[in-house]
This record gives sequence, C-alpha cells and structure tokens, in this order.
Amino acid sequence: MKNILKYTGFLALMAIIIASCKGKDDPKPDEDTQAAIIEALQGTWTASEVRKDQTVISDFADFSITLSDKNYTTQNGSPVWPESGSYDFETAETEDEFLRQDGRLFTANVNNGSLTVVIIYEEETGRGEYGTYEFVME
Repeated sequence: MKNILKYTGFLALMAIIIASCKGKDDPKPDEDTQAAIIEALQGTWTASEVRKDQTVISDFADFSITLSDKNYTTQNGSPVWPESGSYDFETAETEDEFLRQDGRLFTANVNNGSLTVVIIYEEETGRGEYGTYEFVME
C-alpha cells in the first residue's frame, strides 16, 4: 500500500511539473506591451553603421527607415528592405521580433536613442546579398 501511495504521489508531482513547464499558447506580447514597443520604434531612423555577417559594410550608407504605427518606408534599403510595407507581432516569439508583410522576420531594439534592427536576407542573387544584416541607426 505504501508503494502505491509513493507512486501516486510521484506521478501527481510529475504531472504538476510538466504542466508548469508548458509555454504560452500565444507568444505575442499583450496589447499594452505591443503599444509601448510600437511607440518606441516610431520615427525616422538613419543608419550610422551596417554590418553583414558581423562585418561593417558601406552598401547601405544612406539607408533610412521611417516607422509609423505598423508601417514602414525606406530609402536606399534594396534589396534587403523594400521601399515600403508593414510589420506586426504575428507569429513572433519575443517582444523584439516582428514579421514583415513579405514573411521575413526581423528584430528591433531601441536603446539609449539608438535603434538596432537585425534581419536575415535569404535570397541569393548575383550580387551575393545573402546574409545576416544588422542596421544600427540613430
């Protein structure tokens, strides 16, 4: 009888542990958090440094992006950034991860008046743009 109680207690404890480890069904931030993040991103940002695969490059020296609500417009961002589009938290797994309308994920963080955007560009072209791009902007 003691063994049955031990096993039952053990199984109940394991069930509680497993249930507590289960992640959220909806990984998107709540609406208030989303609004605060979107507000922090708003404005026109100009590239001060761009890296491709952790190497500083000059290809996007005149790059700028304007973020308004969940829309963007860019200058000199081709081919990594279209001239305009939208983004959202849809299917994003963290508060700094966004999904563009073309299906590309990017991260964006504002820290001390600087915006850092990281995006993986996965289309290989004759110019060899494939890679991870990090845009540091002010």
